[in-house]
Amino acid sequence: MRIGIDIVDIGRFKTVAQRTPRLLQRVFTENELSYCLAKANPYPSLAARFAAKEAFRKLHPDLRRGIRFHDVEVTVDEQGRPEVALHGAALANCQAAGLQSLRISLSHSKMQAIAAIIAEGGNDTDEGSSG
Repeated sequence: MRIGIDIVDIGRFKTVAQRTPRLLQRVFTENELSYCLAKANPYPSLAARFAAKEAFRKLHPDLRRGIRFHDVEVTVDEQGRPEVALHGAALANCQAAGLQSLRISLSHSKMQAIAAIIAEGGNDTDEGSSG
């Protein structure tokens, strides 16, 4: 079993996003943006999704290179639970690393957003997670 965790300061994320508006299109898929921007305050949800993309990279060393932000997408199921959808290099590298059954948890307070991703399997090339 593998776990990746990341935490993001919401205020800092908001400042960067407002200073560099193209950042949102570079980092998030259209579905992620539609979901988050429909909220009165989209920044906690955006920051949590950014944390999820970073948490995914921390699952295994093979996931730290060659993966674009759009390759890791946070979706929401019918009950409102977050799920991870992988595309392109993220999917290929995850399969090559032997990772399966990804589960995600997102949360935020007024100031911080956090994401944790757990995966089953994985080969033994991991030398430990870095933060």
